[in-house]
Amino acid sequence: MGMWSFLDSKRDFRDAMKKADVYPQDVNVHLVDQAAFDAVDTWVRHIESVLAIENVKAKIHKHYRDNEMQQHFAYTCLTRYAWIGEITQGRVPAINLKVLVGLGGKEHAQVVRYLHRVLRKALSKHKNPRAHAMRSMALAETLYATFTTMAIPKNHTCNPEDRRCRQPHLSQYVKIIGAKTNARIALSLVGVSRVSGDIRLVAEKGSKCATVHVVYGIKAPEKATGPIDAIDWGVTEVCTDSKGHKHGISLGEILEEFSEKNNATGKVRGKAHARTRSLRKVNTKSKKAPRIARNNLGHKKQARRRERAQASVRTLSGQATKEVIYGKGNRTRARGKVPQDPTQRPRLLATEDLSYLRGKAKSKKMSRICSTWMRSENEGRMVVHTSIGGVDAKTVNAAYTSQTCPEPTWGYVSSDNRQGDTFHWRNPYWDCNRQGDADHVAATNLKSRLTDRQISVFTAYTEVKVIQNERFRSRKESRVGARIVLQGITGNGVQGACIEDRATAHGRTPSKPRRRKPVVEGGNVFDATDSQSPEHTV
Repeated sequence: MGMWSFLDSKRDFRDAMKKADVYPQDVNVHLVDQAAFDAVDTWVRHIESVLAIENVKAKIHKHYRDNEMQQHFAYTCLTRYAWIGEITQGRVPAINLKVLVGLGGKEHAQVVRYLHRVLRKALSKHKNPRAHAMRSMALAETLYATFTTMAIPKNHTCNPEDRRCRQPHLSQYVKIIGAKTNARIALSLVGVSRVSGDIRLVAEKGSKCATVHVVYGIKAPEKATGPIDAIDWGVTEVCTDSKGHKHGISLGEILEEFSEKNNATGKVRGKAHARTRSLRKVNTKSKKAPRIARNNLGHKKQARRRERAQASVRTLSGQATKEVIYGKGNRTRARGKVPQDPTQRPRLLATEDLSYLRGKAKSKKMSRICSTWMRSENEGRMVVHTSIGGVDAKTVNAAYTSQTCPEPTWGYVSSDNRQGDTFHWRNPYWDCNRQGDADHVAATNLKSRLTDRQISVFTAYTEVKVIQNERFRSRKESRVGARIVLQGITGNGVQGACIEDRATAHGRTPSKPRRRKPVVEGGNVFDATDSQSPEHTV
């Protein structure tokens, strides 16, 4: 088990390091404690980040989808680092829970073997954290002190209109504990800031300056109690909510303008690159090739153009996110307070996962646009503002949401339903003229996925298509079966099992039956629905 057992208790790690004489004896005991605790925190953050990056929990959910007992045991094994250490060494951890009474030793060993492969593969991809140079130190609130001095310039008169008179020159200092007793080190800060709580002092490489990192505690916001909402991210606008409101509608113009300029510049640069390669191939000492590269193949203009486009996208993303969380007109928060009543903010917000879209663009133009999309910026802004606004955000499965009819009694899925940004329901069984915006339809379906027990965020898109088709088939059969009439000719003129003229079982009036192709027999043309045709003659 080794060092894994110490990750569950910082004090045990500190005591073990002191017993092994790892830390020098003449260093203050509080600094030793902070160094030990900081080392444990570094390892814990590294392991948690590896588990998140490699989607270990998602793999467990997918592997043990049909066995909840083994799935629960696998999740339990990841709750303690000592158990993770035993699994990486091939041993079965001794976990005794009442919930896992029905799981035998054979099933335990089977789960451990699977976790052993997954964890070893995940941890081997990422290097262990290592301090190459000791350039930082963690300090608790009792290990430093701050004070401020005021300096007034010489020959300075008290003038109310003079800003220096009202606000004298202030200098702030931080006194940190030193190696010797009662010998603190004073460090001057640039500006005046609020320094409190646990801090970290980081010495800049190759400089005599240091940076003070301060962690501020955020007050827990009041929980939102408004209606449930969902958003669909897009490239023509930042997002569309389930109410049909579009936010950040100028995003498409920004991305397309940058893409077109970048494409045109890339074509010219490609010709210049080809010219320099041909010149160097003919003459390695050519002076023209370096001159072309120096004057035409730089990156300064491209970098400035990309920075401007990304800054515009960041601004638009922030505005759209605030409109979704706080409402339109409340994009700024005065004095750090949420300007909206909790009943006006959505208590639950459904979003889609955008982390698996690389390489999904079907055209070069769309690929260029998506490369500047900055999906992580949207997700990061959403995480920040949902936390500030007290909104619970949940990621749902977005497969086929823009190609599925949002009508709860239908749910027909087809790629023909969507043409660009337009949704037009093309049901081959009944005539339906439902039309609308594809992004609005997707947001509505994302909202319904919140309560869908069959489709989780880890369900594969192929399984989602199968589930949706099976639901539509069962609904179609129940809809038709509820409207079956006796054999005979109905008011529609159709013989046999058919649709009535009156309202259906679902409260909707059916459309007219589709006419079949005419049947040609013996030179006479009969309609398939004509009672005088040969197949209808008794």
